[in-house]
Amino acid sequence: MESLSLSNHGLAHWLKVMVLAILTLYRAAMALLATGTLFLICASSAWAAAGDLDSTFGGDGKVTTPFFTEANDSATVYAIAVQPDGKIVAAGSASRSQQSGAGSGSEFALARYNTDGSLDTSFSGDGKVTKDIAGGQDYAYGVVVQPDGKIVAVGSANVNAASFYTRFTLVRFNPDGSPDSGFGTAGVVSTDFFGTENVATSVALQADGRIVVAGSAHDGIGRRFALARYNVDGSLDASFGTGGKVTTSFFGFDDGATAVAVQANGKIVAVGSAYPGGANNQFAVARYNADGSLDASFGTGGKVTTDFFGRNDLGHALLLQSDDKIVAAGMAYPVVGGIDEYALARYNPDGSLDNSFSGDGKTTLVFSSAYLRRLAAALQQDGKIVAVSWGVDGSTGFDVFSLARFNSDGGLDLDFGAGGKVTTNVLGSQNQAYALAVQADGKIVAAGSAFDPSRSHSVFALTRYDAGAGGSPAAALSSLLVDPGSVVGGVSSAGTVTLTAAAPAGGALVALADDSPAATVPASVRVPEGATTATFSVATTAVATSTTATLTGTYNGVSRARTLTITPTTTAPPPPAQPALSGLVVSPTSVTGGSASVATVTLTGAAPAGGATVTLAASSPATVIPGSVTVPAGATAAAVTITTSTVAAPSASTITGSYGGATRTATLTVNPAPAGATLTVRATGRSGESVVSSPAGINAKVGTTASASFAVNTVVTLRASNNRDVIWSGSCSSGGNKAKSCTFTIKANSSVTGNVQ
Repeated sequence: MESLSLSNHGLAHWLKVMVLAILTLYRAAMALLATGTLFLICASSAWAAAGDLDSTFGGDGKVTTPFFTEANDSATVYAIAVQPDGKIVAAGSASRSQQSGAGSGSEFALARYNTDGSLDTSFSGDGKVTKDIAGGQDYAYGVVVQPDGKIVAVGSANVNAASFYTRFTLVRFNPDGSPDSGFGTAGVVSTDFFGTENVATSVALQADGRIVVAGSAHDGIGRRFALARYNVDGSLDASFGTGGKVTTSFFGFDDGATAVAVQANGKIVAVGSAYPGGANNQFAVARYNADGSLDASFGTGGKVTTDFFGRNDLGHALLLQSDDKIVAAGMAYPVVGGIDEYALARYNPDGSLDNSFSGDGKTTLVFSSAYLRRLAAALQQDGKIVAVSWGVDGSTGFDVFSLARFNSDGGLDLDFGAGGKVTTNVLGSQNQAYALAVQADGKIVAAGSAFDPSRSHSVFALTRYDAGAGGSPAAALSSLLVDPGSVVGGVSSAGTVTLTAAAPAGGALVALADDSPAATVPASVRVPEGATTATFSVATTAVATSTTATLTGTYNGVSRARTLTITPTTTAPPPPAQPALSGLVVSPTSVTGGSASVATVTLTGAAPAGGATVTLAASSPATVIPGSVTVPAGATAAAVTITTSTVAAPSASTITGSYGGATRTATLTVNPAPAGATLTVRATGRSGESVVSSPAGINAKVGTTASASFAVNTVVTLRASNNRDVIWSGSCSSGGNKAKSCTFTIKANSSVTGNVQ
């Protein structure tokens, strides 16, 4: 794999295009002169080329927005989303300058722009809104627009102004910019994983409206991939992972997710970086099943890592192609030299590198003569990949927006800008790009910040570019129809999805969802390449009363819905469907050998008459679990005790449950006992007596204290030397009564008082 640059062939191609363009312009001018009329030709529209700034956006292709009034206020865009109506939502942070000697923390900041780049005054009155979470430092790193027009911004916020600890933070706004009071608490949701640093970096919507957020969480030793899934009201979705949360470690060191997306089949993909130790980070990709478990059919146990040059490779962006291939984009740091490179890797659906992409699944690009930063990427309808970062313009020494476009095979697109690259100076010396999106009309929007000399600080900065012929409008979902629109429960109906244009190469995967248990649709339906329609079956169940189900299809950011009416049947309904196993949770998930844990199984519905017997198994001899547990009739859950034996080294055991054709797993880690525990005994009461232990080690005369060390889990018996009655208290207690002896199992450092009678 080689770094990409403008080849002699590319230069010749570029010169040829320029000569043809000049000749065409000359002939057109001569033809107009022959008629006695010559019109000025606008180069920004009639002759716009791929990579040119779009002059219909802000007048020159560039828009900047300050947030507060003070000269030193600052603002930066970290994420953008394009609404179905073409309006652009930019999310990031805004900070106020020091006021009266006191500094103010940064806040979530959002702005919405009309298609011409002007601020949309229907959004919060002036097109801008800020949200302070807890008085500390708040940053919005991801944003998504729901089908109902509500906007979800995610990022991190300090627990309070005085704390360094941060939490996953979500804020949902109504379409008019006001906080959505039906989401969390006054529109805000905060989530903690391990009580330290939690940073949400990306957000995605499922077809059923649930919200998936990814980022990183520090467990006290290192960072992990961290994902959380929320219901539409902002509550954690208990069917995902453990209580709505999932963490993943790749090598046991520092890992973090920076992007997340939901595939049409409901599986969740997260991209970021993982540190294996030594000198380098690597691209890291994880794929999860809908319940939050790692997808074993992807890579190794659901995880894939990719190294470029043996140094620091940082994955930042994630793209899902219509053929289910996955593109990860970020930065790679070569072994020799100090120039960071754009880096892209493409994976097959099973997680293996796609060798049709640049020969080995990986490609890199040297763009700038100095260090680059975060990379954002977007996918065009024709399969080309656009990427943006910022680096130093060698001619000026200024930081500039730096865009590149790659063909679908990984090669640099020489028809974009100058040999595949475009740089843009928005305001002056410091221009930093963090976000990228492709509009439905194919135009490319980049966003970040620019240093405004008049304000001595940064402002929101957006630029828009023409995409050329490759950026033709993408196909979107035009309609979803159901025929017949009313059926008797138990009878199927047929659905049809229609696109606005022919499906691209590989076809168009339309995600499907239903909101009623009385109607079931597949997770998706594929419109074949070149076609505009596809059909799917809608299964229904018997109902006691007339029921309406809403069926929803989503493709390329556009959703369409249709209702189906299910009516009661005159005959007896079929017997209820057999429930299946929906979850298996182990708590606690880590114990010391010899201690117990509890496994809880959950069904998709109530257990039938006679109960539901779930078979159980454990993969390690250090754990013992009954062969089955029965969920009582009418109940949905049951629990069983797992016993463990002592181990010399940590042992991970996979607990497996099966019922109703479904299998679920959970992991229990059995740890070795600490080397020993100290028992301290204080003897009081009758003079001349002593308190002794079995096993030997303690001999405390009345009025003194004695200590000894015992192995953890040792059973220790204490008694008076002359077999007198004793009142025991502390770690071994007689409850205030007299007793000849006191026996207990020592688990940790313990203390006991014996009052000899």
